[in-house]
Amino acid sequence: MRSSIDVHNHLLADDVVHELSQLAGPLRDLAAAPGVLGLPAVAVGRPTLLADDDGAVVALAPADAEVDVPGVAELLGREGLRPVSPDRAPGLTGYLLAFVPPVALECPTVLLVDEQVAAQDVVYAAAGEPGVILKVRGADLVKATSAVVARITRQGS
Repeated sequence: MRSSIDVHNHLLADDVVHELSQLAGPLRDLAAAPGVLGLPAVAVGRPTLLADDDGAVVALAPADAEVDVPGVAELLGREGLRPVSPDRAPGLTGYLLAFVPPVALECPTVLLVDEQVAAQDVVYAAAGEPGVILKVRGADLVKATSAVVARITRQGS
C-alpha cells in the first residue's frame, strides 16, 4: 500500500509547494472534512475514482457534491468509465478508495478537477491515508498534473 509519503515525494519531484497536515483523528470520508477543518465545501476536493480499460480517472469535486459520472465519461470520450469498488481500489491505485490522492497512483491516471475546486486559492485533498490531508494551491495542482478542469458535478449541486 502507498501512503502520504508517496504523495509528498511525487509533489516534491515536480517542485509543487504543498503541505501534508496530520488531522486530530481519521476521517472516514472527505465529505466530513469541511466541517472538521472549518472550510467551505468547495475548498475540499473529494475524490471519486472511475476506471475503464484505459486506466483510472480521479475526479475531484466539492466535498458536498456528487460527480456526474455519465457527464465525465462523455467529456473524456470514455464511455466505459465506471465507479471503482472499494475492494478494487487498492489493487488499481495503491490506496484505499476514500483516500485516493490526486497524484502518485500506481496506474495510468487522468486527474479531473471540478471548476469550483480548481478556482480555489488553496485546495485540500486526500493524501493517501485516513489521518492526513493534502493542502496545495489549486493552480499548482492543475498545472503539475495537467488536470482537466470542467464542471463535473450534477446540476443543482
